[in-house]
Amino acid sequence: MGLKNDLDRHELLNKKSEIDYDILRIFPFDSTRKMMSVVVKAGDEFKVLTKGAPDVLLNKADADTDKKAFEEKIDKFANEALRTLAVGERIISEDEAMNAAMEELENNISLLGLAGIIDPPREEVRQSVETLHNADINVVMITGDHAKTAQAIAAKLGIISNNGTQVMEGKQIDRMSDDELFDQVENIRVYARVSPEHKQRIVNQLQRHDEVVAMTGDGVNDAPALRAADIGVAMGINGTDVTKDSADLILLDDKFTTIEHSVEAGRTIFTNIKNFMRHELTTNVAEILSLMFGLLLITHDIGNVSSNTPTLTALMVLWVNMISDALPSFALGYDVPESDIMNEPPRDTHKSILADGMMSRIIVRGITMGVVVFIAFILAARSGMQVEEAQTVAFLTLVFGQLWNVFDARSSKTLFHRNPFSNPKLIMAVTFSALSSLFVTISPFFNEVMGTARLSDSVYLMVIFIPAIPVFLISGIKAILLKNK
Repeated sequence: MGLKNDLDRHELLNKKSEIDYDILRIFPFDSTRKMMSVVVKAGDEFKVLTKGAPDVLLNKADADTDKKAFEEKIDKFANEALRTLAVGERIISEDEAMNAAMEELENNISLLGLAGIIDPPREEVRQSVETLHNADINVVMITGDHAKTAQAIAAKLGIISNNGTQVMEGKQIDRMSDDELFDQVENIRVYARVSPEHKQRIVNQLQRHDEVVAMTGDGVNDAPALRAADIGVAMGINGTDVTKDSADLILLDDKFTTIEHSVEAGRTIFTNIKNFMRHELTTNVAEILSLMFGLLLITHDIGNVSSNTPTLTALMVLWVNMISDALPSFALGYDVPESDIMNEPPRDTHKSILADGMMSRIIVRGITMGVVVFIAFILAARSGMQVEEAQTVAFLTLVFGQLWNVFDARSSKTLFHRNPFSNPKLIMAVTFSALSSLFVTISPFFNEVMGTARLSDSVYLMVIFIPAIPVFLISGIKAILLKNK
């Protein structure tokens, strides 16, 4: 603004103007005073030059100031979402200039003017706020700006619905006890004229409501609030080293949208871990039950298979765990997020990862797969197959049951909710597991080592596609039930 009016700070201080200016003392800005001042010698005069929050300077203005006119102008600028800065001066004596305390000098100020600074919110921030609201995540603005400026900006960003929404100021927080703040904190979305101490109190009271709180900051004074929050977020470009050391997450680009992307990435990682566990536990239940059914339910010889013959050999179980089970499970870690992942509410951090129907889903699908494997073994034995052939039928039925199940495990809903080809690594893992498992039943070397046997083409087709039937059937029933809710 000075440059717009041909006032160059460098020229003024280097004796290149009509009046010589010398800075004698500096009172730096701090978030508590919300102002800063310099004591200068301007020619033969001594002055205090002050800039800061307009409402703060207005309270320190001299009697000649038209406070009503200034208040009207402050409100006008604030309602236009302009960040405001007031400037003023005070003529003082040489003795005051050199010796008076800061508190004494920053009083009886003659207000010279008000600056309205446009700092338009980026369009992508509004979209990020909307996305986070859809994810049931509340966005709260905590700022040192004027209340009406904060209110106008918050309305533009979609943090609040309109300009009539309540804004709480720091001076109100000062008058409140922790219990009083606790009663209101969940309903307030905009805080104005706050200090770093207020931030920490807000965090603490939100946590008393069992909220998981992420707090952003860049200054040294923000460090306590970042440490108090469940997730401290520091600015990587403008943030101080102290703030970064106190944070759990550092935004290298200082963009709010990065927080949204981080939430989506975190949800994706957690979902992929959950999908991995769902698939692993389901297939482990199936393996155990297929062996236990054979041990407990086969009490007499069936065809060429004796009553003490296990459903699977030890090496078959090892192969299943190492190849057909592990590789597709690991590939689930590369899954892209489901399309509606940011429309789901946050998970309850107090609940087990196996809650919300996951355990029942594991048991139902695991028992079904185990039963199918056991029935395949019995039918193969009754058809007159040799022991190695019956065990191979059970082995491949289990393998392909797992490979079909991995596509169902990718979603908390049903396999019909996801494109099966959206994870190329999973397709590669499933293809490798399927082909290598078929190969060990064809290769004479593996026939000898693992106790497998070559089967007829029709049997191969059955052990590949029959295990898919219960997977699609259960998923289909679930899809119908979800649709009818």
